[in-house]
Amino acid sequence: MSLPATTRAIAVYPDHPGAVHRTEIPVPQVGPTGVLVQTIRVGVCGTDREIIHGALGTSPPGSRELVIGHEVLGRVVAVGDQVHDLLAGDLVSATVRRPDGCPACVAGQPDMCIAGDYEERGIVRQHGFMTEYWVEDRAWIVPVPKHLESTGVLIEPLTVVEKAVRQVDLIQERMAWWQPSTVVVLGAGPIGILGTLLLRARGIDVTTVARTPQPNPAASIVEQAGATYVSSREVSLDALRNQRGNIDIVLECSGASTLAFEGMHLLGANGVLVLLSLTDAGRMLEVDAGRINTGIVAGNKTVVGSVNAGHEDFAQAVDDLGRFESLWPGLLNRMFTERLAFDDDVTSIARKDARGIKTLIEFDQTR
Repeated sequence: MSLPATTRAIAVYPDHPGAVHRTEIPVPQVGPTGVLVQTIRVGVCGTDREIIHGALGTSPPGSRELVIGHEVLGRVVAVGDQVHDLLAGDLVSATVRRPDGCPACVAGQPDMCIAGDYEERGIVRQHGFMTEYWVEDRAWIVPVPKHLESTGVLIEPLTVVEKAVRQVDLIQERMAWWQPSTVVVLGAGPIGILGTLLLRARGIDVTTVARTPQPNPAASIVEQAGATYVSSREVSLDALRNQRGNIDIVLECSGASTLAFEGMHLLGANGVLVLLSLTDAGRMLEVDAGRINTGIVAGNKTVVGSVNAGHEDFAQAVDDLGRFESLWPGLLNRMFTERLAFDDDVTSIARKDARGIKTLIEFDQTR
């Protein structure tokens, strides 16, 4: 096939919040190590909505627009002459962050960047994947098995909790004995659900806490995976702490800054609290600092932040998606509560009060 010179895309003007729109951008040349990909579908997440509303996002140099989208599944169209392990038709995803020259990035860990001058597809100074065609270097391409065609768009969001749990395992090497048995996940959005599935796949007792009472789609998925769903409007976190005993891990993925501090109290002795939410600055809270500090020190607790993900997390996410399907056939597809065609009115993706779980933009309407 002839390679496209331009491609249609969905973009924002970072300096004009709310202006999500269609546009057309050039398709970069496919260099020796490049891969040209045709998009199948892209997931919409909270970060995309924050970019649409002007809280995040920086356009590439020389452009007023930023093409959004960083959760992607696509199909290889063409490869450069130095790419020998991918063929036209192969399914792929891609990592998000591109390194700067800091020591962490040079060491191969751009997700642990020190300098903060990285670029991110669809977020910081590079166009994202919400476009019909895109080109990426093979170094950042993630091969996806064909049997994951229906769920592979979840690879990138799953890497968020893959890294979080990997960090917990690394931290807990401080202990001669570590066998987590009880976990609380704060938040039942896509990240919270995927974290629940990941930990349930390890056989751990998981309680997932969210505001919305049952019944709701997220609660149904959580409970089908064998976890317990609790509404914070019906059960307080203090009561939950008393019910569950020593809580080994808390994953905070609610987007509520108050829960970062409540999670510190919820956590049990020798446990790890992983903070995954970016929350708004400027909100003042009154907290019992003495209780929190004493609990962390006396309980040998650890609080850690985690963002982005490394290559190992993408590889593990591919494996775990297949594992989830084996454990709970069809469950992941129930996360996709809204599907929009590229040619539909996509302005609805800007809304912050979405009641569903995951919105997808479908580019390939032939499948």
